[in-house]
Amino acid sequence: MFYQLIKVGKEEIGLVWRDAAGKPLVESIYLPGGRGKMKSRMVRDFPAIHMTARVIPDGIDQLIADLYNGKKQHFNLSRLNLSRLTEFSAGVLKLTYKIPRGKVDTYSGLAAKAGSPRAARAVGAVMANNPFPIVIPCHRVVQAGGRIGQFGGGSGMKKQLLAREGIVLDLRGRVSVKQIRH
Repeated sequence: MFYQLIKVGKEEIGLVWRDAAGKPLVESIYLPGGRGKMKSRMVRDFPAIHMTARVIPDGIDQLIADLYNGKKQHFNLSRLNLSRLTEFSAGVLKLTYKIPRGKVDTYSGLAAKAGSPRAARAVGAVMANNPFPIVIPCHRVVQAGGRIGQFGGGSGMKKQLLAREGIVLDLRGRVSVKQIRH
């Protein structure tokens, strides 16, 4: 298992990955900021990572940086290790991946799309524990009524990510109903 710190402007995104039969497989992505130093957080969560950083092949690091900067990119989900997630979590994350740039969905909307219309809180828990933020755009999931809700990188980062993708918030800090995917 390896790690990489991806420089994006003055910020760093952490990446833990491994080689799976000659192909890179992303284990986790760490948002800038947070508590403690990036490398310390990664080692805490993945003690097996090598102490020396290693660049992930195939330009995956640049794809992640581009997504963070709001650029439209396609990311092959087979490059993410979804196997350690529950079937429900993996399914919800795959649905979240399909939310297009410039749109958002609600926790309850995703729950209904996942076949569990009463599971909005469970969807919220999946978003809170998303191991692949940016690639799986959990920042595009909002509360009913357009309130932006929580985000692992903080509400300020969520607002920035949404703005980079063309999502406009009203004076109350809510997403327009027109931008909510139905």
